[in-house]
Amino acid sequence: MRFFGSKLVLNLFFIFFLFYLTYHIFNGRYNIQNYLINKFELKLFQDFHYNLKQKSLAVDMDLKALYYEKDDFLDELSKQFSEPEKGESLLKLD
Repeated sequence: MRFFGSKLVLNLFFIFFLFYLTYHIFNGRYNIQNYLINKFELKLFQDFHYNLKQKSLAVDMDLKALYYEKDDFLDELSKQFSEPEKGESLLKLD
C-alpha cells in the first residue's frame, strides 16, 4: 500500500510541475514569446550596428581622401557628378 501512496504523491508533483510550467509559458514575465522577440530584436540591433559602423568607416575614408586630395578619389568625384562620355560605360557597385 505504501508503494501506491508514494506513486500518487509523485504523480501529483508532476501534475503540479506541468501546471506551473504551463502557467509561466502563457502568463509569466519571461516566456517563449518574449525570448523569441528579444532574440529577433538583438539580431536587428546587431545588423543595424554593423551597417552603421561600415557606413561610418566608408565616410571616414572618403573624408580623409578628400582632405589629402588623393587623385583617384577626386577623379571618382568628378565622374560621379558628370555624365559618362561617349563610348564609356558606367558600372555602379554598392
